[in-house]
Amino acid sequence: MNLTMSKKNSKEKNANKGGFSAEMEINILPLLGYLVKKIFIIILVGVITGTLAFFATKIFVHPTYRCSFTAYVNNKQSAATSDLLTSSDVSAAKQLVLTYSKIIKSNTILSAATEEMDLGYSVKQLKGMVTTEIQDETEIIQVYVVARSPEESYKIANAIGKVSPKIMADIVEGSSMKIVEYPQIPDHIFKPSYVKYTLLGFVAGAVLTILLLIIQFLRNDTITNEADIEARFSVPVLGVIPDVYNQGGGKSGYYYEYYYEKKDDKKDDKGDQNSEKA
Repeated sequence: MNLTMSKKNSKEKNANKGGFSAEMEINILPLLGYLVKKIFIIILVGVITGTLAFFATKIFVHPTYRCSFTAYVNNKQSAATSDLLTSSDVSAAKQLVLTYSKIIKSNTILSAATEEMDLGYSVKQLKGMVTTEIQDETEIIQVYVVARSPEESYKIANAIGKVSPKIMADIVEGSSMKIVEYPQIPDHIFKPSYVKYTLLGFVAGAVLTILLLIIQFLRNDTITNEADIEARFSVPVLGVIPDVYNQGGGKSGYYYEYYYEKKDDKKDDKGDQNSEKA
């Protein structure tokens, strides 16, 4: 008896599992169709949120500008012993680049730069505005300055590039630093990227709308056709009483005619009763 019941329960569980998987597979296409029908709403909300993100960035985020200069680091002491550039010279110069990238942001150079440009920035503020980058493991170093105006970024970069070679030669003996590309006034905004923030706003609005539509679709338990019955209850549909359009342009069918004939009969009965009372 117990064995029979366990087999029956296992069959029911397997049937339920099969019905659940079938439901998940069948509901994907209707869900996609539902989202396609709402594509105008998704795009509209995305455009609205993207526009709001653009104006919010324009109003609340202050633009910054970046100016840079390029310098070449040379191991002058090793190069002076020979006219040829050896591998040891290159290796020593690469090590000097790492040293120079740290020294450029030191208090010694930045304090000298503040006196040169006289913009009212402190050494601590300049440290947050200056970054360095070594180009492709070479002896070339790139120095970047980010400020709130193109003129300020240019003046700071120009001041650092002016005082750095002399101070570097005094600090690191037997080496030299030469400016390869001098700073120029930037002609475009470094940050923020208005296109990037607008696209992020559009994507965020569209994704949020899609999630809300998916939740609305999944919470809708209305049965609209026989496929919903088969997917929900895992039972076949034996028959359907359709409502079809006849040649006269109206609907016909057993259910339709039965319902509306009964409705018309009730109206006639009420009309007769009212006439008798009159």
